[in-house]
Amino acid sequence: MNIAPEILNYLGEKREFTEVILAPKASPVERRGRGIEKVMDVILSPDDIRDTLVSLRSHTSTSLGPLGREGFFSFGMPDVGRIRVTYLTQRGSYVVSIVKVPYDIPDLEDLVSPKENLESLFESLRSYNGILAVIGKSFVIHNLFSYSLLKELCVRESGLIYVLERPITYLIKHSNSIVIQREVGVDVDSFSEGVEEALFMHPDIIYISDIAIKDALNSVKKLFDIPVLTILSMTASSVEALKRSFEVFLKEDSGDVLRLISKVIELGLDEEERISFKVRDI
Repeated sequence: MNIAPEILNYLGEKREFTEVILAPKASPVERRGRGIEKVMDVILSPDDIRDTLVSLRSHTSTSLGPLGREGFFSFGMPDVGRIRVTYLTQRGSYVVSIVKVPYDIPDLEDLVSPKENLESLFESLRSYNGILAVIGKSFVIHNLFSYSLLKELCVRESGLIYVLERPITYLIKHSNSIVIQREVGVDVDSFSEGVEEALFMHPDIIYISDIAIKDALNSVKKLFDIPVLTILSMTASSVEALKRSFEVFLKEDSGDVLRLISKVIELGLDEEERISFKVRDI
């Protein structure tokens, strides 16, 4: 059973950033900041999820080869936004994350609490040359915050902003700054290649998102001692969790990487589901 039309209709009715999860032997659910909510009163089989995944991928312009064990793709829907689909296998069956991203990037002051702290954040970023990690417990949180931050920086600053992501979430409009957005797997083959290209362009701000821990090692080392604000947007619930993940995946190299990241913006959600943030040393 293909439920792609129902899922896309559901996402189209939402104005905000929305994520739906499909897992075998479970109902489709929307993941929220503090839990999940059932989207449809149906239990999905592995075949249902595969049929839905194939249907979703038919919206892309990429060649339709085998799905493989894991992957991602994205496509646009007029008047709705971009749809990002990520999938992986669980004991031979697919688990799928479907994220609807509105075309318009929210203003940062509409997202955060308290918004009075924003001016001190921008003042510190204006004089900051180094690697800054933005972390949240979910991709939705840290990516939304980071793009709203970039949107505001694009208005406030005059220069060149280089964005490297897989796949691209939002399209940032040029303002006082010019924005170059590159998608890994489409415009460049790897994060490493994208970082080398960024250094060739000499941007004033570099933004990297959706990067795996193993890719972070090479990328961060290449950016060491480069006098440019570099923002790494990553999934981690806290600074302590970020350190543990580096220690697990990078082992003896973890200390070197952590020393290269000067500061961390740690994100959370308050009782009203607004994004809270605090700047921490690592």
